[in-house]
Amino acid sequence: MAAALLAGFGNAKAQVQKANASKPNIIIIMTDQQTADAMSNAGNKDLHTPAMDVLAANGTRFTRAYCAQPLCTPSRSSIFSGKMPHESGFTGNAPEKDGQWPDSVLMMGKILKAGGYKTGYVGKWHLPVPVAKIEQHGFETIENTGAGDYTDAVTPSRCAAFIKKNKANPFLLVASFLNPHDICEWARGDELKMDVLGTAPDTAFCPKLPANWRINPNEPAIIREQQKVSPRTYPSVGWNETQWRKYRWAYNRLVEKVDNYVAMVLGSLKKYGIEDNTIIIFTSDHGDGYAAHEWNQKQVLYEESAKIPFMISKIGQWKAKTDDQLVCNGIDIIPTICGFTGVEAPAYLKGLDLSKRIENPAVKLRDTLVIETDFADNEILLGIKGRAVITKDFKYIVYDKGEIREQLFDLEKDPGETNNLAVKSTHKKKLNQMRTYLKNWCKTHQDSFYALKK
Repeated sequence: MAAALLAGFGNAKAQVQKANASKPNIIIIMTDQQTADAMSNAGNKDLHTPAMDVLAANGTRFTRAYCAQPLCTPSRSSIFSGKMPHESGFTGNAPEKDGQWPDSVLMMGKILKAGGYKTGYVGKWHLPVPVAKIEQHGFETIENTGAGDYTDAVTPSRCAAFIKKNKANPFLLVASFLNPHDICEWARGDELKMDVLGTAPDTAFCPKLPANWRINPNEPAIIREQQKVSPRTYPSVGWNETQWRKYRWAYNRLVEKVDNYVAMVLGSLKKYGIEDNTIIIFTSDHGDGYAAHEWNQKQVLYEESAKIPFMISKIGQWKAKTDDQLVCNGIDIIPTICGFTGVEAPAYLKGLDLSKRIENPAVKLRDTLVIETDFADNEILLGIKGRAVITKDFKYIVYDKGEIREQLFDLEKDPGETNNLAVKSTHKKKLNQMRTYLKNWCKTHQDSFYALKK
């Protein structure tokens, strides 16, 4: 009888192991402040990102992916809750403090842990939940989250240790890097936190500026009011062409440095033999002005600040393709990883399960996207809100203050957002369509934002 019981236990264990082996591992690799075009696979010839290029060559690069809000805590809170910032209440940067996160909102780690996954998080945190409160965020292993010099350099080795320990089980691992965020320090002349950059070369050897680098006519004045709040945050006011070209040079070098660390994380998948059964989602919490519209930093709703890299890959298993499906990394990541893993997603989530699109590119999921902003000086909200409605061809931006508050761009003809059609009578019909869509969307999504005076 004992022998039979042991045999039965062995068979049951084998069945569990077989079931676990069929479930894919999920790795989310995040950078910080990386605009969508800052990858060589996106056609940028001013930098070289071989690790990111491997991901593009082995999966789908979504060419029209946006963050929920172009600021650290709101974006990250959205990614790890699946809710828009106006829903979670985290619309500005917030401290890592207990009692802020509502218990009714499940976090990514907790969702996957409940679904039988081992969970790990390594690197930058910047979420309004204490790292120590594992029962709330759900990441059983959580390391290297504190601010400090060279934390990016530590992240790959901690990821490797987690992968080695959990390679026999399905797992969710977040590898969260800080760069190219060090461009903020570089812009104001401070020491960099993650790496060391040499002196920028002569202007002739720096990248050329984009065609939209100047401030365009009929821009909402409130945007530039934001820059006046903190000269340390926006040291770029009044910069000349040479300064902006050196900015782009430095930014590109920081992207290349973080790409090297991304390569190390990918190397661990190969080293421990789990590359074939691991789905990698690569993204960033938000973009960067990248010198367009004479803007460093984020927060504005222009493409460079709001549009982010987003790739879903399986190395050696999937082929390269691009997809123009409108994506929001804030609300779409949790439904997507639940789709891939079979883990039950909370019923209240409104994001897309992009695994359906990966399996069948003909599936249509979304034709319009709304994202938001709430201008802040770090943790202090400035009382200036904005929303953007994005469609296949057009983008409508509106702020709740100022005389000129609206912008309308034909992204197909004007991808640099230089010609504000909102002030032109020729596009009154399209403008009204966008206004109506946003009004209805806000009503449906319990968003109290309003911008236009009656």
